[in-house]
Amino acid sequence: MTSGFWPKELNKLCPDCEHLFPLSERWPWDGDASGKFVNTKGDVREPSVEELDASATSTGCHLCRALLECILPGSLKFNRQDYPAWFDLNKQFRYSVSLHAAQHDSNQHLRSVSLKLTATGERRWLGMQLRGLTFYRACPMLSSDDCLEKPNARPGRWIFKEVDPPGHSGGIGDAGLMEVDIVQPTSATTFDLLAFEQLRRWVDECTQKHELCKIATSGKNSIFGFQQTVRLVDVGLDDSSLIRLVEGFRVDQVRYNTLSYQWTADISKTSLKKHNKAAYCHAIPTETWPKVYKDVAVDIYSHGYLNLANVLGKHADGLEVSRDPTATSPCILSRALEDGSIEYWGCIEDGSWREHIQDAPLYTRGWCYQERFLSTRTVQFGQQLYWECREQFASESVPFGKAFYDIKHPDLITTLAKGKESAGETMSSAEIWETIVKIYTTTQLTQQSDKLVALRGVFNRFWERFEADAEAKQQESDQQLQHQQNIDWCIAGLWKRDLIRQLLWRRDTYHLDSIPNPERWPEEDAQQKLFNARATEVLKLYPSWSWAACPSYHGFGICFTTQPADRVEDMIVIEQIKPLNHNQRGTYTDYTAFDSSVLILRGLLYGGITTIDLSHVFADWRTKSESSGTVKHHAQLIRRSAWWIYFDRPLLTPLRPENVGVLMVRLVGLGEVRQTRYMHGLLVEKLGTGIGEDMDGLPTYRRMGFFLLRSKRGLIPGVEWPERFRTVEEAEAAVREVRERRGTWPLLRLV
Repeated sequence: MTSGFWPKELNKLCPDCEHLFPLSERWPWDGDASGKFVNTKGDVREPSVEELDASATSTGCHLCRALLECILPGSLKFNRQDYPAWFDLNKQFRYSVSLHAAQHDSNQHLRSVSLKLTATGERRWLGMQLRGLTFYRACPMLSSDDCLEKPNARPGRWIFKEVDPPGHSGGIGDAGLMEVDIVQPTSATTFDLLAFEQLRRWVDECTQKHELCKIATSGKNSIFGFQQTVRLVDVGLDDSSLIRLVEGFRVDQVRYNTLSYQWTADISKTSLKKHNKAAYCHAIPTETWPKVYKDVAVDIYSHGYLNLANVLGKHADGLEVSRDPTATSPCILSRALEDGSIEYWGCIEDGSWREHIQDAPLYTRGWCYQERFLSTRTVQFGQQLYWECREQFASESVPFGKAFYDIKHPDLITTLAKGKESAGETMSSAEIWETIVKIYTTTQLTQQSDKLVALRGVFNRFWERFEADAEAKQQESDQQLQHQQNIDWCIAGLWKRDLIRQLLWRRDTYHLDSIPNPERWPEEDAQQKLFNARATEVLKLYPSWSWAACPSYHGFGICFTTQPADRVEDMIVIEQIKPLNHNQRGTYTDYTAFDSSVLILRGLLYGGITTIDLSHVFADWRTKSESSGTVKHHAQLIRRSAWWIYFDRPLLTPLRPENVGVLMVRLVGLGEVRQTRYMHGLLVEKLGTGIGEDMDGLPTYRRMGFFLLRSKRGLIPGVEWPERFRTVEEAEAAVREVRERRGTWPLLRLV
C-alpha cells in the first residue's frame, strides 16, 4: 500500500480502465439498436480495494482514484493519516462497479450515465451505502480567441453539458438543463496561486453583485447594544510588519477577517491574558503560534474580508492542505469517433460536497455552527477551497456552483429576504427556528453550559429579522439597556409565541460510520459514564422541557413533530412562566433566552401509564432511546391504537411506575373528517408537590421524553368519538367539547 505517494497527472488511465474506455472503440454505455447498454447486466468491473489502490498509486490511474474515493468512509476524507489502518482491514474486499442509470434528452440522445458501486460477497448484505460517479458530456473551454480550425483549449477547464440543476426531482425538460464550468486543480496544495486567484474572483462577485450578502452585512444588532469597540489583530501589509493587538475600532467602522478553527492544546499558549495585553499591543510573538494562525497572517488576509474556516479541524495543522489532485479533480475521458472528431465525458463524485463540508470535523463543534451561520462569506480550506455565501456555494473544481452542490447557507433567516424565491414561501419563522435547532443539536460542545450561549448571535439575528418588526423601534442609545432588559420573546431556547408547538421536540437519530445503531444509548463503560454525567449536568443547567436539557451525543439531534398543515388543538394552557435564574446582584438575568424557568400550566395528565405495557417500556429504556408498541388495555378509551416514546435521556435513577405519566399537549386531526388521530404529549415524572417561598403547592413534574399516540377513536378520558366524523359540523362539535373541558383541567408545574 503506497497511497501516500500521490500522482499528479490528470486523466491518465490504467490498462483495465483503458480496456473499458478505449480511444477508438465502443464504450459500455454506447448501447445497441434497442438502446440498452453493451453489457446488458451493466457490470463494468469488480476490483478489490488493493487493486484500486495499486492502480491509483503505481499507474496513476485517475479513474481508479475516483472509484477508490467513492469507497472511502467519510472520516477518511478528513483524516488521511488513518488510511493505512483502514486499507489493511479492507484491502481484500471487492466492489462491483456497474452501469446504474442513464439520462436522455428529448431526442433520446444519451446525456449522462451513473456508475454505482456495490459491495460484493459477505458485505453485499450489510446494506453499505456507497457513493457513485456520474459522467456528463464535456467539451474543452475555449479561450477568447476562439478559432474554428484549431480551437485553443484552456488546459484543465471544461464545460459539462446538459447537467441537472441541484435538487431536481425529475421531469426536467431540455431547457432546464445546465452547462457547468469545471476546473481540474493540478496543485498538490490548497495554497496555490490559481486557487487564490479564484478566491479573489469569488470575493469580488459577492461584494459587488450579491444582494442577500449585502442584507446580511447590514445587520447591526443595535437592539442589544452590540456596537461596542472590538479588539483586532493587525497582521500588517507584508512579512516584515509587526503583528500586534489593536483596540478602539467599532464593528461598523472597519472591515476585518475572522477565523474558524478547532481549539487544541497549543491555542492556550498564545491566548490574550491580562498580564500580556500591554506587550501584545506593541508586538505579538509569533514563534509559538499554531500553524493555523501563521497561515492566516502570511497568505490569506489580503484577499478580502472573509471568514477563513479550517474545516479539517485537528486533522490539519493549518489552512494549507496537501492533497492528491486526482482525488480532487473530475476525471475526463476522451475517444476518437468515426468522423475523426473527439468526444469527451467527464465524471464527478456524487454528493462529495456533503462529506467534505457538511460533515467536516470543524462543523461538528457547536461554536463553529454559529460562526458559519453569522459569516457573510466563508472560504473553507479542505481538500480543495470551498466558497460559501448567502447566494453561492462553489469550489475550485466547480467555481460557479451552478450544479452538483444542493446546499443552502445555514442562515435561512437572511435568505427569507429574497421574496418569492426564498424559503419564506414554504417555511414559517417557527419552522426556520426549528430547522436551526435541528442542525445545531447535532454538534458537540466541550462545556454544556455553552449550549445556549453558543447560539446567542443566532438568537439576535432571528430577533432582528422576525421579532423587531413587531416591537416599537427604540434606537436611542440611552434606551438600549432598558429595552434589552425588557426583551420577552424567547425562553430557554424556545420561542414564546410558538411555545406549545416547540415543547413537542424529540430526540432524533442519524447514522454515522462509527455509530451503526444510533438508537441505542452508549454501551461502552467509559462512554456510558461520560454520557450519563452529561445528561445529569444539562438537567441541572436547563429546564427539562427545553431541548437544551437533552444531552448531546454523536448520532443524536433534536427534531420537532407537529407539521404546519395538520389541524391541531392545544390540550394545555400555559398560565405563567416563572424565571428562576438570578445573577450575582440577585435579579433575574437580562437575557431571557437563557433563563431557566418553570411553566405553570393547565392540562390533563394520566397518573400512570396503565394503557401500555410498562415492563416493555422500562426494558427498552435501559438500553435504547425509544420504545413503541400496541395498546392492549382500556379498549373503550383508545381502541386499535399504537404508541411511540422517544426518551430524552437514559434512566439515571430508578423510577416508580406510578410516578410516570403522560401530559397531553396537542391533538392532531380532531377537526377533520378522518379516521386516524394523533395525540402528541410528554412523558413526565412526578417529583412531588411544590412548597416554600417560591412554590405554590402545585404538583411538580419533570419531562422525561416525547409521547405519540395514534388512535381511530377517543383520546381523552370520558370522551368517545366515532372512528370517522360523518360531517364537518360533527367534527367541529368535538373541537368545542375539548375547548370547554380544557378550562376545567387542573394546574401543574413543569420544571
